[in-house]
Amino acid sequence: RIFTRMGARDDISTGKSTFLTEMSEVALILNKATPKSLVLLDEVGRGTSTFDGISIAWAISEYIYNEVKSKTVFATHFTELTELADMYPGIKNLTIEVRETPDGVIFLHKVVEGVADRSYGIEVAAIAGLPQSIVERAKEILNIIVEKSDIEKKVGVLKEGQMKKIKSTKKTVPEGQLRMF
Repeated sequence: RIFTRMGARDDISTGKSTFLTEMSEVALILNKATPKSLVLLDEVGRGTSTFDGISIAWAISEYIYNEVKSKTVFATHFTELTELADMYPGIKNLTIEVRETPDGVIFLHKVVEGVADRSYGIEVAAIAGLPQSIVERAKEILNIIVEKSDIEKKVGVLKEGQMKKIKSTKKTVPEGQLRMF
């Protein structure tokens, strides 16, 4: 069976937020998927705070790897999750190839092995037609945030000690099972 969790929507009629709807759908997938399943997850954890979202997405990834053992594609902008490839054999990081030109960014829609070196959110906002004044202001704010050099606090980059703690609590699994990413 193929399971997907993509998109964002509220269920106003039952009072469910986008995040509750997302978590309910992920729970269903985790309870029904098997090692023979294909699981496709897109931006799981985005409907809550950054730290909660990263933590939930990380824990879901580990659960799928260790318990469900299905082939899985997990699309995310949480760069912290790229650390999973260093912790679990068989997990791969993939990204979409991008070409930067003097005129802007060209998204090549080609999947390649590796990690995105940066986000192109501001460029996508410009392509989508946001007013130029907003795009320029966003660039200014981004530069200020990056220059402050306390970017780690703002985006939640894991410190080495935190990574060691997470790695020390990971479960081990036998080689040869279906892998994620």
